[in-house]
Amino acid sequence: MLNDLAELIAIESVMGAPQPHAPFGTGPRAALDWFLQKAKDFGLSSGELDGYCGWAEYGAGDSCIGILAHLDVVPADPKGWSNPPFRLAIENGRAYGRGVADDKGPAVVCLHMLKRLKDERVPLKHRIRLIVGCNEENGSACMKHYRKHGEIPVVSLTPDSDFPVINSEKTIKQVHCAFPCDAFFADNVAAVTAGVRPNVVPSSASVTLKESAVAAKIRKATGGDLSKLFRLPAVLENLVTYGYEGRSFGIVDDNGLTITADGVAGHASEPEKGVNALAVLYAVLEPLFEGKSATLKAMNEYLLSPLAPEKLGIAAEDASGALTMNVGTAAFDGKTLTLSLDFRVPASFDADRIDTAVAARIGDCTFETIQFTKSLFIPEASPLVQTLLKVYTKVTGNEGYTVKTGGGTYARELPNAIAYGPAFPGEETAIHNVDESIAVDHLFQLGDIYFEAVKALDTLY
Repeated sequence: MLNDLAELIAIESVMGAPQPHAPFGTGPRAALDWFLQKAKDFGLSSGELDGYCGWAEYGAGDSCIGILAHLDVVPADPKGWSNPPFRLAIENGRAYGRGVADDKGPAVVCLHMLKRLKDERVPLKHRIRLIVGCNEENGSACMKHYRKHGEIPVVSLTPDSDFPVINSEKTIKQVHCAFPCDAFFADNVAAVTAGVRPNVVPSSASVTLKESAVAAKIRKATGGDLSKLFRLPAVLENLVTYGYEGRSFGIVDDNGLTITADGVAGHASEPEKGVNALAVLYAVLEPLFEGKSATLKAMNEYLLSPLAPEKLGIAAEDASGALTMNVGTAAFDGKTLTLSLDFRVPASFDADRIDTAVAARIGDCTFETIQFTKSLFIPEASPLVQTLLKVYTKVTGNEGYTVKTGGGTYARELPNAIAYGPAFPGEETAIHNVDESIAVDHLFQLGDIYFEAVKALDTLY
């Protein structure tokens, strides 16, 4: 199984430009081809739907039980990784690589679980269908396509979250927010760049300054040694105030001064576990701009601050959790600053209030919705939840309980679906971050859990 996982990890299945038979680019297509060939090698029935997704299944029967996994991954900058991100590494009992936990590892585990069902000739009244998508990280168009054109399972589980059982997922709202910048910002800034996806806390950010007032101030204060910028008393004091004095910075003089700052990548559902590189960059720029840019001030106070939801007037919390927000990407074209914002919204909160709240603080801005997915809730007392909790306890020996999440899974895309694993309680898998990992023994235990789960669901339905 680990050899198969190594082969799949080596495929850089990040979303790319559409190609014939590859609507999400050649990387996800290559991962899908690998999956279909491996299913064929295992003697499983298989198929695909127009390059959006594929499936492999075991058994016979008029209906199927679904397992929903995905083969696409978020980008992985090799910087900061202990090993190349697209090469499986096993160290100290853990498997490292982009996708080992989210979600290639579980996909490989479940494919091998189907082979086990086949090899042991387990009698079931439903077919067990492993459905793999190629666009989960960018809106799940793959599973929406499957819902329109594929067979709908009577029940599905998705190994793309946490154990014991996820019965509550927040609403997800992602938008592009574009607003014109004030004159001082536009006169001094040539470019701003940060991030790769709305649902990833950016690990790097940069600003290129024009040869104007701010750049002249830096040159004068550093006496020509630009590296002294980050040791200037006002800058250093600000970094200490914000808690960023230990971060990595850089400055290059090439067609303007380009300042870079590093953060810590993370999943937008838990932005507090990352360090937003834009916020780090702001800590450098604030004393240089001396309060003369309303754009810069508003971006920090209302969007980058840990207290941004409170300052926007949208702080909310209910049984599904608290509202969180992440500034995932930034770009500046000389006039307009465009940010991608990711909000994870409690089930009882009206997400339509967010645009109005941001506009009221930021000013003249426009919004383009990237993704909007309603919340999901399955009662703890439901037979589906109780059955999966019993399986978890049976296999692990640990007490089962329900968990809420800000993450979004395929459970929202098909009826009667639920997120189930793969991360065990207390395990830090660092998905969307450097050194994504999962315990090797947990990978093998996953196979046992899903093996028992599909048998239990076959009896329940």
